[in-house]
Amino acid sequence: MDTPAKTAEDLIGIVPHTLGYTPESSLVAILVVTDDDGVQSCGTTLRVDFDLETAAMTLAEGGEWLRDLVCRACQPSGVFLVLYDEAYTPAGSGPERDWTDRDEDGTDDDYARMHRGLVRAATDEMATALADGGITTLCAWWVSGGLFGRIDDSADMGTDIGLAQSSACATELVSTGSAPAAGPDALVVKPADAAEAAAFRSAGHGGELSHGGELSIATAFDRLGELYPHLLELRGGEETIDRERLRSLVTPDAVRVLDRLLAAKWSRDVLEMILSFDHPDFLPKRMCRFGPGELARHARRCGTSRLAVEQMIGLSPRAPRTRDLLLSIDFLEAYVRWADPAVVPTAYGVIAWFHWTLGGSTMAEQYALAALALEPDHAMAQLIISAVSQGYLPQWLMSKRTGARPLRH
Repeated sequence: MDTPAKTAEDLIGIVPHTLGYTPESSLVAILVVTDDDGVQSCGTTLRVDFDLETAAMTLAEGGEWLRDLVCRACQPSGVFLVLYDEAYTPAGSGPERDWTDRDEDGTDDDYARMHRGLVRAATDEMATALADGGITTLCAWWVSGGLFGRIDDSADMGTDIGLAQSSACATELVSTGSAPAAGPDALVVKPADAAEAAAFRSAGHGGELSHGGELSIATAFDRLGELYPHLLELRGGEETIDRERLRSLVTPDAVRVLDRLLAAKWSRDVLEMILSFDHPDFLPKRMCRFGPGELARHARRCGTSRLAVEQMIGLSPRAPRTRDLLLSIDFLEAYVRWADPAVVPTAYGVIAWFHWTLGGSTMAEQYALAALALEPDHAMAQLIISAVSQGYLPQWLMSKRTGARPLRH
């Protein structure tokens, strides 16, 4: 984004665009990083579930949980906090809003005052914990009922959220095609209907892959090796990923290749290793040197190797390159549209795994739930749901002092 954020409207206006949807019952942390020249920029945006129970827990136990989460994501110099809470009632707000937490004379009732006080106290605890880690809480806002305001200003009756939605930063994002969904479940890419998918899959012309016969695993890996250099080109650089070009790689023949590789657990694991672009056994330089049949033989060895599996993203202590996984997620989402229905749950599972590996538990959970809706006993999806519900993070995000057990793939 070229337009710098200068106001509260700018920052609050970009949250739905950075998350992809407007959050509910959530605390969003916009992390600010400062480079060696003193230039500040947004490092990343984190979202966590947040309600009065979370606020009470924070007040009782401190805000170190947020500081630890923030520091696992990056090393920020400052944090903007935005609370999305429809039950939050600002003091002194006008009668035109139908507040449920008001006495008959229009004044705050005890619950509304308690709610505000608990939120503010919890915010103070989080700010103190962040300060102990050398991180400044730049400001904290609430968003509720079409308004937003400052948590630390008891006289702030709120500002129309429309001003944030039409801010300079939000307007620029809209102009680039960003359109936040109604909720995270709406971001799950759905397969095309059967007739449309059948027409697409039959559109291939020529070559072994379009004859309709059984595709050998060796041929599937060879074709993936031919596709790989094109993914590498899109992986390079810092500019926005060319999604139109990426989608053009998902041809009917490529769809059959991915169908074949996702059909077995060992080849699925290898596909994850390859699409992470950082697995020691499938580094780009090595991938580009495999001759016909060699990748399949190497993949068979690695796909059944416990050591190779332990080096997979999420299970390894290596931090992934965010662009790499976003590229692979986009690639697999384009493929899901045309995938064989039998492997769609597994494709959803791999996408969920990549999201979880990046620390994105919300979308990881949504894709895992989508997999379970199609195949209730899908083991990979069940694993991800369990990891999210129990608070497991990928190994590279796990604090060494937590003593948490490693997650098994």
